[in-house]
Amino acid sequence: MRASLLAIAGLAGIAASQPAKAVTIVVFTNPETLERRMVVVDEDGPDRVFMCMLPPGEAGCHQVPVRRKG
Repeated sequence: MRASLLAIAGLAGIAASQPAKAVTIVVFTNPETLERRMVVVDEDGPDRVFMCMLPPGEAGCHQVPVRRKG
């Protein structure tokens, strides 16, 4: 769990280093193997990071707060 949180924090740092673009990053996590797959989607709006559990997980998606430096 700690490794996944560190990965998400790293992704938040990547997203925060691009001030000219808004980006949405979705991290899909397999609850059985803890394997992660990241999908980057460019959209209008604020920078966002979501962590989603793949089936058979029932946790759904949770938005992870992104802090921008600057």
